[in-house]
Amino acid sequence: MSHADIDPARPPARRLGCVALLTDESGRVLMVNPTYEPGWILPGGGARAGERIADAAARELLEETGLVRQFTHFLTLDQVPAGADGTSAEGLNVVCEGGVLTPAETRALRVPAAAAAELSACALISPGELSLYAKPYQERRIRQALDALERGNELPLLELGEPMR
Repeated sequence: MSHADIDPARPPARRLGCVALLTDESGRVLMVNPTYEPGWILPGGGARAGERIADAAARELLEETGLVRQFTHFLTLDQVPAGADGTSAEGLNVVCEGGVLTPAETRALRVPAAAAAELSACALISPGELSLYAKPYQERRIRQALDALERGNELPLLELGEPMR
């Protein structure tokens, strides 16, 4: 769709999800268990209006795990169709590269009290066990992100053509 085809008064409804892929030194993936739906997911959530992807991913990671990261690269972009029942908008999910947890961060992993109503737990999950925790589409997204990371295919997050800092 070209820009001329978009009515600025009624832009398309599309959610921008900003999630973070962090691993530990053993290659296990940091995941959270939401209380509002079954299955474990990467920490993250929707960007607010006008919020940069890097900032949304950092905010959500902090809210859900207490971890602080500055995001400069992403690994995958996953398009999700709108829910057939009309309860969820079409979306784009950006998997941001969050690096490797330090041993101290790993020992301190917890769901902050402020997120306890939204999340029941956070844990490090081995790639071989992803199917036991995540919905199939979440597992595929994580595996694609891990593959991009392994190949060194991180892409820079840009704002007006400039790398995020």
